[in-house]
Amino acid sequence: MSISRNVMWGEMKGMRKIETAEQMPAEYRQTLLKIVYALASTEFASVEQHQAWINRGPTAEDRYIQSQISADEAHQGFIDSRLLRGFGPEGEALAEKLLVLKMGEHPLHAFNVPFESWPDVCGFCFLLDHVAWHHLLAFEDSSFAPLAREMTTMVHEERFHASFGARRIRDLVHDARYQELASAGPAEAQKAVDKWYPHALDTFGAAKSKFSDLAVAYGIRRWGNEELRQKWKADLDRQIVAIGLRVPDANAGRRIQ
Repeated sequence: MSISRNVMWGEMKGMRKIETAEQMPAEYRQTLLKIVYALASTEFASVEQHQAWINRGPTAEDRYIQSQISADEAHQGFIDSRLLRGFGPEGEALAEKLLVLKMGEHPLHAFNVPFESWPDVCGFCFLLDHVAWHHLLAFEDSSFAPLAREMTTMVHEERFHASFGARRIRDLVHDARYQELASAGPAEAQKAVDKWYPHALDTFGAAKSKFSDLAVAYGIRRWGNEELRQKWKADLDRQIVAIGLRVPDANAGRRIQ
């Protein structure tokens, strides 16, 4: 994708994009700091979730891809940490905090939930990495130019992770050879989708959110929480049905509305 030099939507549309923390109005700064911290926290937390499964996939390809996913997430986390450090002492402190958090301490609940089986790993990649992909699409051409530039690689990495999850969930439903290798089948695939579906919906945040509105108004993000959630839901509901599984109840098991 090409990145524009000017802000493309919101109240600052047409102005030159922001490059440094010193150029930011106070409200813009706090909104962006919260966004970058949340992004970075999911990357490092995801590595923690994946690491126990790197060498436990049923095929050599599975094991390789788990290693690649973990490397991608760590790399993205360090990129986000570098962006945080550009905010001065407050950002430095947040970046340092991210490096010591353990499972159970991460800001977003979905990333405090361990993987319980190989189908569970695949279900997470299918649903939650599609969440990440939709989130990152919203930051393409962000009014914060350094973040927009990082999306040129991050968006494609998350699409790769999500596509792997979708393919393996499909294999668990339809591929007898893969079912044998994984010692799992359609029932386990459905269980994984049921587990991660409410977590995925919650990860978009509250439908009514001043923070979400500010992110769109300042051109940092193209869509708000609820619009992003509905984009994800339409996309994933279609994919779940196409695989031959049941779409879970969108209100069951939710923590955030």
